Amino acid sequence: MAEFGSGGLLAALLLFTALTLRDVYVGRSDHRTRAFAETEPESGKPPKAALYSGPVLQFRYSKVFQEYSQAISQVYPDIRIQGENYPPTPLNRLVGNLVSYLKLLSILLIISGQNPFPLLGTDTPAVWTWTQNNKIFSCLMAFFISNMMETHFLSTGAFEVTLNDVPVWSKLQSGYVPNIQEMFRILDTHLKMNQADRVTFTSA
Repeated sequence: MAEFGSGGLLAALLLFTALTLRDVYVGRSDHRTRAFAETEPESGKPPKAALYSGPVLQFRYSKVFQEYSQAISQVYPDIRIQGENYPPTPLNRLVGNLVSYLKLLSILLIISGQNPFPLLGTDTPAVWTWTQNNKIFSCLMAFFISNMMETHFLSTGAFEVTLNDVPVWSKLQSGYVPNIQEMFRILDTHLKMNQADRVTFTSA
């Protein structure tokens, strides 16, 4: 691939920097603090009080949240449904953040052409020479491979159901997400035991 002009390299640098900074800062902040939008009752129904005292159903599994919240709202209209992300382990979060910063650093080095290996006292590997001859393609590879690694470390694959802080379902232990009929049976059993219990779903 031919060497690109300074204008093309600058545009590529700005593009990858913007995308990476969005992933590192905005995406990470959203992953820690933003919950899925709370599902509100039908517009025709009277609004709930600010201090809701009934059961609260909380999901942390995006796709299942969208599907189950609609079905559960029809069967249990008094349940307030929320969505959240299940947090990864501290080690996985640390590795995921490290990969994000390494992604940004590698893209900056590739586009700027700064060779870091002489500073490390090592010979320049052939792969670095290849990246300098194929800068745009190298940046694309660094971007997408790093994103795959981030997803691997930050995704827990969990779908944990707790009732009043007591686990009632765990995908990590059972190996699968319960279907909607199983979820109805779980909710029915526990809501009958105590209508005021708080129900939370967690996953990623």
